[in-house]
Amino acid sequence: MRQLRKAKRKDGAKQLKDKELCNGPSKLCQALDIPRCFDRRDLASDPEVWLERDPSAAPEEISNIVSAPRIGIESHGEWAKKPLRYYILGHPCVSVRNKDAERTVESEMVKKNLDSVQLPLLV
Repeated sequence: MRQLRKAKRKDGAKQLKDKELCNGPSKLCQALDIPRCFDRRDLASDPEVWLERDPSAAPEEISNIVSAPRIGIESHGEWAKKPLRYYILGHPCVSVRNKDAERTVESEMVKKNLDSVQLPLLV
């Protein structure tokens, strides 16, 4: 990944930190050598494209997932505001955070925790 990302950077650029290798769609494609011919492919139905879970990683709680509008596509009309960008709340590799979406997720997590708390019955 470092070699592939280095090939796309200017000579003399500082070395990338681990969290900077894939923190964004373009950087991820560079690091994994995914060519532009994969643009617009449907990850849910394309037989040549698939996602795999790290078998040693613990599954994320669905409540930790932030859903926000994508970045840098303001000129794409109605698609610019759709929540098509997902990331794990608080993950250090997130390139740009959406504070409003994060506050929504955090408040839902607090509400969920409060709903699950058993209060003592007062007599």
